[in-house]
Amino acid sequence: MSINRFFVVGDKFQNFSQINNVITASELESMLDDQAVENNFRFYLGQGLSEETTRNLLHKAEQQAKQFLFEFNPLIKSGRELSHKHQERNSMLGFPKKLSESLFEVDMLLDENCDEMGDHVTGYHVQGMVLTEAARQTFLAVTEEYFLGDMKGSSYFVINNLDTEYHRFLFPLPATILYQVKDSKEKKGGSLYFDIEMSVIQNGELCATVRTKFTTYDNKFLQKKEADLASAAVTEGLKRMEDNEVAA
Repeated sequence: MSINRFFVVGDKFQNFSQINNVITASELESMLDDQAVENNFRFYLGQGLSEETTRNLLHKAEQQAKQFLFEFNPLIKSGRELSHKHQERNSMLGFPKKLSESLFEVDMLLDENCDEMGDHVTGYHVQGMVLTEAARQTFLAVTEEYFLGDMKGSSYFVINNLDTEYHRFLFPLPATILYQVKDSKEKKGGSLYFDIEMSVIQNGELCATVRTKFTTYDNKFLQKKEADLASAAVTEGLKRMEDNEVAA
């Protein structure tokens, strides 16, 4: 018996789903409702599905004793503590895995209803700014989980630079981010500095490289400093308005 294999993607990737062996979540749900899923089908997780959608599909399959056709489990994503996202749909990552002291890996798990994809999706590929945001969440998640220790959940991240280089389209298929610590050091007051390179990989190919340098600070210290700077910015802004009125 030959096996028919399909990637399941979010409904917003309608153009991509026109390719053979790609199906949207809604199409698969309809097939399950119509009991039209054959035993020689196999389904693999693409991008765009929410945690709720995957749970729903797997529940329907289980009711028909078809769960063995699904080559994925319910999603477990990096939650608010790691991704710094309050809404589940905005987390773009699985749980980060430690490969060595300076090398980590995390699966991209995009929800088509995230803020970055909330308007529309053009073409077949995942938009570039989505990759940049996924990389930003990656350095938050890896740092929170593996480097902050007792400071976990109470640090403020300041980005010194963030540079993305795109090499090829990334499509709504399985993808991972390889995270490498190029340099790190503890600064005065317990702050941590990192120099990071991230590689977005799909089908063994490099799709994007994201390089960033950032520093973590104690929340209380930086909130006061930020408030002082914000107040100074308002004062300076009003002074400039007043000077412009006088000049006019």
